[in-house]
Amino acid sequence: MRRKAGCGDRAALAALTVVALAGACSSPSPPAPSSSSATSSTRQNAAAPTVDREDALAAVLARRAAAVRAHDRAAFAATLDNPASGFGLRQLAQYDALSRLPLGTFTYGTPEPAPALGADRVAQLGPDAWVARVAGRYSLAGYDSATREFESYFTAVRRGSRWLLADDTDGGTQVQLWDLPRLTVLRSATTLVVGSGPASRLRPYLALGDLAVSRVRSVWTSGWNARLVLVVPPTATQMAEQVGQDPRQVAQVAAVTDGPIATTGRAGADRVVVNPGAFATLEVKGKQVVVTHEATHVAVRATTDRPVPLWLSEGLADYVGYRDIGATRSQVAAALLDRVRAGSGPKALPDAADFDPSRSTIAPSYNAAWLAVCRIVDARGEVGLVRYYRAVATTPRGARAPGDPDANAEAAFPAVLGTTETAFTRDWLAYLRRLAGS
Repeated sequence: MRRKAGCGDRAALAALTVVALAGACSSPSPPAPSSSSATSSTRQNAAAPTVDREDALAAVLARRAAAVRAHDRAAFAATLDNPASGFGLRQLAQYDALSRLPLGTFTYGTPEPAPALGADRVAQLGPDAWVARVAGRYSLAGYDSATREFESYFTAVRRGSRWLLADDTDGGTQVQLWDLPRLTVLRSATTLVVGSGPASRLRPYLALGDLAVSRVRSVWTSGWNARLVLVVPPTATQMAEQVGQDPRQVAQVAAVTDGPIATTGRAGADRVVVNPGAFATLEVKGKQVVVTHEATHVAVRATTDRPVPLWLSEGLADYVGYRDIGATRSQVAAALLDRVRAGSGPKALPDAADFDPSRSTIAPSYNAAWLAVCRIVDARGEVGLVRYYRAVATTPRGARAPGDPDANAEAAFPAVLGTTETAFTRDWLAYLRRLAGS
């Protein structure tokens, strides 16, 4: 989600109006295998790879995972073909990073044959070399209530009677937390910060996270474990890698909430991934709004089980983000109110297209969503807002499917708020005109 910052005293507040966090709450798709893994070869290469080979590699990976959990660097190194090679040194750096994380779960699944190695690679590694795709799982103890899956491609070689790991670049291995360079981990009672560089660089994020959790809990009061994981890569490119996006898609995004949704409809292992360049352009208040906004997404995703319209999810997140910063609605919503004065304001509640930065300027849409949520609070208070959101975001007992988010939101208006969506929208549009004229 995108945040902009201005300059000067007024801009410090105006920047908060467009701390427009652009679409960030979905998990990345696994990357496609690299082209180097798709060439033909000889033995993977055999028409029917042996179960023994796969079982042997599974045993190697089980020892590797056990070494990670036991903090046994020697046992981890013993699974590598050459610990002194470039691959070996990268793997040992990964081990060192993993040892700093508060891992609860760390396992590998059953290896599956990947596309065959090319003839040149077989000549380099030996005739029995092959590539396996492996799905693993991990969790962070004390922070995650579910596991996250990660995908690796390992090249295995036979050395006598043993199978060892020789590379991880012959397929589409996903970038993970433990791939961040110079990994440092800081923690408090509620926040875990995982990032690159010295502790002095990361400590301010710990304070931002702690305050964000406190502010979210003051509105979203039940069900959440009140834990936040902030990931702080060193560059925008590495931030994009962490969330599986093209760097151009997140160039102006200050932070992204990323994590899998379980079959229950809930998230339990979200990460708030910071874009260090965009984040650095914000004033202190703007940084707090960003982190609080994203923490709201984390709390809501962990405690509800069906999607809601974007105007409601982003409006709630901005409501909690701006709630305690001391700015007026006119200051925060300046981008939207300028459009209303010019006669080009909204005609309806924002839809998904209005939050797409490739199709429109999104700051006014975030302002519009925020003010819609503010109007719910004006009429029914924060308790009413939370009741309405939970009604839209919770699958009724006995329902077979979550239903359409827009239809669910429309149905909840009379049931919870005592009005219709049409009447609410009419009131909200009139309020925008009054606010723009004040």
